Amino acid sequence: MEEPLTELLIQQHFNKQYTIAVPLLKNDRTDYLVMEYKGEEHQRFYYLVKHLFATMKIDAYHIYQGKDEEKIQVFIEVEQLTVEEAEAQLEVISDNLKQKLTKRWKCLPLCSLPEDYNIVTLPYKTFD
Repeated sequence: MEEPLTELLIQQHFNKQYTIAVPLLKNDRTDYLVMEYKGEEHQRFYYLVKHLFATMKIDAYHIYQGKDEEKIQVFIEVEQLTVEEAEAQLEVISDNLKQKLTKRWKCLPLCSLPEDYNIVTLPYKTFD
């Protein structure tokens, strides 16, 4: 169901009464690449991402905690990439991470998913 975000809805999301998801694609283009990790090595994933992004010279990103402590969401800012371009960039990043850590993350957006399924849950707080 599509509803405009209100202050009340956002507060209910932060209180974990509702889960709010937003679309990543608009007209087959995205402004964000998203990686979501869930697992016991979430701290290691956090530090590996920061190190990898420094070596790849990716500096426009944000790392958040998801609904529970073991879920990390990484949002990488990009400029109007097609879903194919986004998936190609995510594959390079993911391949680099797989050299150091067992893959327990998913990447979005994906070509194989319909536009309505390329959605991401809004984060709950900045990852500490």
